[in-house]
Amino acid sequence: MAGRKPEFDKAHALESATKVFWKKGYVGASMADLTKAMGINKPSLYSSFGNKEKLFVLSLGQYLDRYAKDRMQFLTEEGVPLRQRLHSYLLATVKGQAGEGTPRGCYLAFGLSETAGDALPSDAIDALKAADAEAVKQLVDLFRSDKESQAIGLDRRAEECAMYLITLLHGTASVLRSGRELKEVEPSLEFALNGLGLEA
Repeated sequence: MAGRKPEFDKAHALESATKVFWKKGYVGASMADLTKAMGINKPSLYSSFGNKEKLFVLSLGQYLDRYAKDRMQFLTEEGVPLRQRLHSYLLATVKGQAGEGTPRGCYLAFGLSETAGDALPSDAIDALKAADAEAVKQLVDLFRSDKESQAIGLDRRAEECAMYLITLLHGTASVLRSGRELKEVEPSLEFALNGLGLEA
């Protein structure tokens, strides 16, 4: 006898929830918004994903794996100058923030902005801060270990350089979310790299 088919596509439902949180944030996303987008009812959501907090943490993981992880590969491309690697990473990130087929802005940046209030549960805050710390760490590691970075002394200011770029990307996420166009933001990437001493 054939096994019973699942009542819904769990992967598709999680992707739909991710886009709701990405657009509306944890606070703004109601259970009605989530169940409607996911095509399921509340009992199915609870039985498959747990509560809203657990769904948010799962959705954050989905966002990082599907939309953020691939950008990091630009940083370690062999035979490519440091400036070009950083520009490719930054450009891929802002293109993702520009909302081509996804909500505008950055899921992580939006979520982190909500941690300033008291509406996010602790597990959600912990997951957001851990993801942010990992993004910073990857840039710190790059600035510390890269030979070009060492040659111009960026390795000695690795933490500051990493935070400089992360702060830039949180800013681009905000202005692109507000409706600015990608072409208005792209020159900022050049200014940022020049500011690091990596002039074209």
